[in-house]
Parts: sequence; structure tokens; C-alpha cells
Amino acid sequence: MHLIAVRSILLRAKRRGAWTILMLSLVLASCGGGDTRSIDEEPPAGPGTEGPADTPDDTPIVPATGGESAQAGNGFFALSTSNSSVNLTEGTGAVSVRLSVRREPEHDLPITIAADAPNAADNRNLTWSFTDERLEGEEDESELLLQLDYDVAPILSSTRTLRLSATDGINAPVVFDITLDISPTDRPDIYLLVGQSNMVGYSQVDARASNPGEPDAPDARITQLNVTGTGLPNFATPADFTNADSLAASTPRYTQALDPLHDGFDVTIDGKAARRIGPALSFAKAALQNTEAGIVLVPAAWEDTGFCRRTTNQFENLGWLANDTDNPTFAGTLLHDRAIARSQLAIEETGGILRGILWHQGEADSDNAECAARYADNLRDMVSSFRSSIIRDARGASGRGPTAEIPFIVGTMSKGSDERGSLAPFSDTKLIVDGAHRTVADTIPFSAFVNADDLVPPSYPCGEGSCIHFGAAALREAGNRYYQRLQDVVNSIRQ
Repeated sequence: MHLIAVRSILLRAKRRGAWTILMLSLVLASCGGGDTRSIDEEPPAGPGTEGPADTPDDTPIVPATGGESAQAGNGFFALSTSNSSVNLTEGTGAVSVRLSVRREPEHDLPITIAADAPNAADNRNLTWSFTDERLEGEEDESELLLQLDYDVAPILSSTRTLRLSATDGINAPVVFDITLDISPTDRPDIYLLVGQSNMVGYSQVDARASNPGEPDAPDARITQLNVTGTGLPNFATPADFTNADSLAASTPRYTQALDPLHDGFDVTIDGKAARRIGPALSFAKAALQNTEAGIVLVPAAWEDTGFCRRTTNQFENLGWLANDTDNPTFAGTLLHDRAIARSQLAIEETGGILRGILWHQGEADSDNAECAARYADNLRDMVSSFRSSIIRDARGASGRGPTAEIPFIVGTMSKGSDERGSLAPFSDTKLIVDGAHRTVADTIPFSAFVNADDLVPPSYPCGEGSCIHFGAAALREAGNRYYQRLQDVVNSIRQ
């Protein structure tokens, strides 16, 4: 049984005497000592739902802190609370507010207690219940149990209102508000970075501007998994793609995020020798405005890879497929598996919450008609697998599953062809892949695309090698757009 439910029965038993205590013992005996359902079978609490808060049996219920007592009456009875304001922290379990009823002489009508949030914003992820909603006869005490569940995205400190009411069905209801002082969780926000070279970052070779005050300067609140570089010797066998010792350095395991994010941190120079940049650091800096926690970036892209097999692939099965296939046209699952393994490392070691997945890829699947035709389905299957297979974080069961509310954002491919600014015409197969990006919201829930059509010369110089790669200025702007689109998805979820 839930702790809240047991506590409610015990309070009533205390008031109603030995007969109730006897009945309680029979109830508990019939339960076989407790609820036998597994955690997986627990239904998640809905936002703003009046009823028992979904509090695990081992989650303590703590007395509320904050504010003086409050009271209101109607001349026949009065309702008072132990706290006029309540400090409530996201994801920390239930908080108890003591309620008391004082009746005037001769008033013995049953009094029903209720609560309501005045608007949807106050309601979001808030659950509440009463140990006794109906006070009869000489009953004069109850408890309000409040809980704020984890949101789909970071929240900021705020103030909410909860309206309490008590009525005897005849006289005017007693109504007053209590203030909820909301604090967000301090668990870091985790973002997974996947795809090929443009997510890795193939800007101009010496493009990084990372001195204090420059656009690529590291930020103390943004860290990254200190990943090992692609290729040999870090990934010599298939087992290395899921082995923690091969996925990231042990010392230091996490560093301040510094471009290029997919290169390991070199302790001998206290930095990184390469000076290319990608889109993710500017994304994370944009995300800081809407979080009070730290941000952890998990780099997991690999250049020149896709769902389609490449003659340039360094390893057999080096691909993003969610499931193995015997079709020789397609690559395997190694990069899909590695992305999951790196995400799980970050969740397990930092206690963070997976807040989004950023994808930039498509060129590798645009050279083959069969690969292009299957691209949208393969993309959907990969995202579904990420959302289902990555280990649960603090959000629990509600944060995992094929359609879990984890935003997925994809960027469109470069249309630049040369530094004169002419546009590269897409082939028929590349148009199919491009179409899958632009309609991603139709096939993958909680997704959106970043339009990068204008991030080409002459306004935005190309990156390393050719205009298939975005330059530094374009990648910085793309990072900002990734965050804007992620916020669009979050806002649509919260509506």
C-alpha cells in the first residue's frame, strides 16, 4: 500500500477507536503485507490530479516549511493550516501541511475539504491528497499532502497558488489560498548528440574562439562526458562500443565542455589541441537561460556514418540502425548501441535527466535509393529505441518508452556548394532524405527540424573540406536554432 494511504487509515483509526484498528489489521493482512506490484506496473501520477500522490513506499513525507499559519471562517466553522506558504522542491517526495477545523457550538455537520489550482501553470506536475477529506462529528484534523513531480524540461524557481476550500453543504464555503514556493531539481540536464560530421563539427580548422568573452568560451555550468575519440585504438572490437572503459576517459570522466566536443580532453595541455567547433556548445549556452541546474553534453556522433553501409566505414556494422539486418545495403547497430551506452554512463554517474536528443545526419544515406527510401523509418526506429532503451532517470517510467516526451531535434543538410554562394541542387535521393527531416514531426512524436537553408555562403562561410560541412558561424547559429526548436516542442507538450 502507498505510504499516504496507510497514513490516512492510521489517522482515521486513531480518531475512531479500537474497532477501526481491528478493521485496519484485517485490511493489512489481506494485502499480504503490502502492494505486490512491481515499480514497472505503477501508473504514473498525472499532472494536477486530485487524489493520492504517486509516492513510493520508501519516500518520506516531511512537514511543510515556510510561512505562518493561516485561517478563514464563515461564522459556523473555521479552517486553519499550519503553513500559509509551503516550500516544495521538484521530485523530492511529499510535503505535509496540517489542517484543523474549529466548529462553533452546535455545529456538527460533515465538512468536506478540497483543493484546486487556479490555472494550468499552477497545476503542472502537482499532485495532492488529504488524509481525510470529510470530517464528521467531532473530527477536526486532516493533512494536505503535496508533491511536485519532475517536469519534461527544466523549470525555474517560481511561486504558485493552491486554493483550499471547506464546506458543510449549507453555509458559505470557507476559501483561502496558500502559496507554493517552487524550487527546481538540482539534477543536471543531459543532452545526447548524435549523427555524423556536422554534429561532430567540421568547421574551419582553426575556428574555435574560446578565450573569455568569445563565442566558444567554456562555461562553468556546462560539462561534457570526456569521450574517447573515434577509430582505433579506442574501438578495436564490437565490445568496445558498449564498454565503459572504451567509451570515456576515467580521469577526468567529466570536463568543462570545450570544442571539439567529440575529442578527448588532454590533461597535459589542459585543453584540446584541435580547434574546430560544432553546434552543441552554443545550443547548451542558449539552454542555460531556462535552467538552474548544470548541463551535461554526451557526444556520440561519428563522421561519415549513417543507416546505410559506407565503403569508407572503418568497421563492420558501424551504423545507426536500431536492429540488426541481413540486408547488405545497410550498416549495423554499433553507433546506436554506443550512444545508448554513453547516455547511460552520464545518467548513472551524474544522476541527471535526459532532456533531449540532437541529430544532424543524412548525407551518408542520400547516395543510395534504397537507403533514402528507408531513411524516415530507420530514423523513427532509432529514436524509438533511444527513448525506450536508455536507462531510466529520475523521471521514472513516464520518461521512457517509444513515444516518451523526450524532444528529438534534427537539422537539415547544407545547400551550399561553393564560397560564391551558389546553392547545391539536391539529387532525387537527397530530396527524399531532406523531406524526412522537414516532416519529422509527422512521423516521430515530440520532434522538430532546424531549417539551415540560409546558413551557407556568402553570409556563412563553409566548413572544412567542402560546403557539405557548415562553417563555424553557421554552426553557432544552428546551435541556437536547435534550442529554439527544442523549446517549441517543450511548449507544445506543456500546453
